[in-house]
Amino acid sequence: MDIKNKIKSLLRETVIDFVQGDFNKIKAKLHNGLSISDLKEELSYCGLLTIPPDTAYENIHFYKYDDGSGYALEFELWINNQRSDLTLSCEAIIDENNNIRAFTVENLHVL
Repeated sequence: MDIKNKIKSLLRETVIDFVQGDFNKIKAKLHNGLSISDLKEELSYCGLLTIPPDTAYENIHFYKYDDGSGYALEFELWINNQRSDLTLSCEAIIDENNNIRAFTVENLHVL
């Protein structure tokens, strides 16, 4: 499995955690001072988060770091079974063997 598919799998798990409201799992992935209360506040402005179709994961925006240390990525979450402007920003840090060292939630915001 290539690195982008590994990252996509971690993103899918994270999206499911958001849809299910499993903030304990999400909390372990938070980074840069982002808190559960920040996420809950942002989520309070939208409708019901729903599981995106598999095809939605073809629209992940990957940004490879110039130094090769990983990727930033953005994914539009689905609300009431439709793609929304609510965007989940994450980061995947990889090592020299293309193993994922860390996967973190960086932000949740409307684009």
